[in-house]
Amino acid sequence: MPITQSELHDLLLAYRRENWEGIQTPEWQRRNAEDMSRESVDVPILDKLALYHTIPAGARVLDVGSGVGGFVVACRKRGLRAFGVEPDRIGKGSRLTAIQIAHKRVDESIFVAALGEQLPFPDQSFDLVILNQVLEHVPDQLGVLSEALRVLDDDGIIYAAFPNYLRFYEPHYKIFWLPLMAKRLARWYLSLRGRNPVLAEQLNYTTNGRVRRLLRGLGQDLAVVDLNREKFVKKSVNGTFVSKRLRRVRALTQLPLIGGTILSLALFYVRLREGGSEMLVLRGKSGVC
Repeated sequence: MPITQSELHDLLLAYRRENWEGIQTPEWQRRNAEDMSRESVDVPILDKLALYHTIPAGARVLDVGSGVGGFVVACRKRGLRAFGVEPDRIGKGSRLTAIQIAHKRVDESIFVAALGEQLPFPDQSFDLVILNQVLEHVPDQLGVLSEALRVLDDDGIIYAAFPNYLRFYEPHYKIFWLPLMAKRLARWYLSLRGRNPVLAEQLNYTTNGRVRRLLRGLGQDLAVVDLNREKFVKKSVNGTFVSKRLRRVRALTQLPLIGGTILSLALFYVRLREGGSEMLVLRGKSGVC
């Protein structure tokens, strides 16, 4: 029988305290445990995808790096055949792991302990593959993307979200961070702040441009949709920017000759401000938006 929401909250808090000690402050551990225990926290991803791609009832979904299983559980409640893969690398190892918590949330055996570089599924097994805040944690980003494409059906879609490490912020430690900070410097910096460098050692920095280059290197017929760009362009076209500054930027993007350059610079700023990138990858199509 699945655990209750109260039991889930207590397990998540114990998990964060054990695995994230020295990485995040106790206050951030508590806030993250509360966020992850809410059933609605993973629903926005599905709603966002529905704007660009039809996800039929009973669609096959794979969440790579499924953590404590929130997205998989949300998909199951919507009638999707969802499965999760989780290596649980964070921290030094513990008595309580993310995949153990995930197993306790459902009666079925739908979570698998495996690596994203070696997915234990046949080719074209899924209609939707999720890579949500995963790529920065894997040593072989190209290998994970290749495996995601391998298990994706011909008309399937990949959703990838990842931090932008050109920003002056580290989203796991929740502290100021130099863009693409060298690991040796990061270890010294974290020790000065009294933080555990174990997670920093595992990080493989992601940027919008780097992930785009990796996708182009796959040499397959793919369409890549930059959701940050789509959101900005949609507001620009509709003239729905709230701030005066962004309305001025919109006007500049309409100028001949320099409008395209200004749009690119504005999108770069948006990625820095929002702290990350979101992309959709579709098979059987071509082009980059």
